[in-house]
Amino acid sequence: MESVLPFKFKPAELAQRKYSGHLTLPVAHFKRFSALLADNSGEVKADARFFVGEGAQVNATGSINAIVAVTCQRCMHAMRLNINCEFSVAFISDESAEVFAEDAFDPLLLDEHQEVSAVDFLEDELILQVPLRLVHSEEQDCDKSVIEAVNTAGDNGPVKTHNPFSGLDKLLKN
Repeated sequence: MESVLPFKFKPAELAQRKYSGHLTLPVAHFKRFSALLADNSGEVKADARFFVGEGAQVNATGSINAIVAVTCQRCMHAMRLNINCEFSVAFISDESAEVFAEDAFDPLLLDEHQEVSAVDFLEDELILQVPLRLVHSEEQDCDKSVIEAVNTAGDNGPVKTHNPFSGLDKLLKN
């Protein structure tokens, strides 16, 4: 039976019950993630399943889906980015705690009350899904006027630059 994942929760309690849930939050709740976007419209949908794994390690697996607006670095206009990813997390109480989980699980640090917020739980994974180079998949999808303006800006001939060390070679010969 699926239910709504709480905004703040104790993963160990959910894992003991083999809890499965879903969550829908506005993109604006994810401050670090929304700073990478053209705007903070839209919502993030996530499904998660909590369980106790090897060595009594509390784990969660699931998926995240979102459609967000980002800025194309070629034409500087907004474009849509579809995020569809899966995650596997091992919850740890401190950074020195030994994680018994397999390598497929990313560690996530709990707060002093052994809790985590849904935003903290999902935000790092969302950030990892944003490509370093954000451009329309096809150049013809970009705004032509911006590309033409950039291309013609370099048609003014060579740019004369000042070299502050141009006379240094003459001084070194003396």
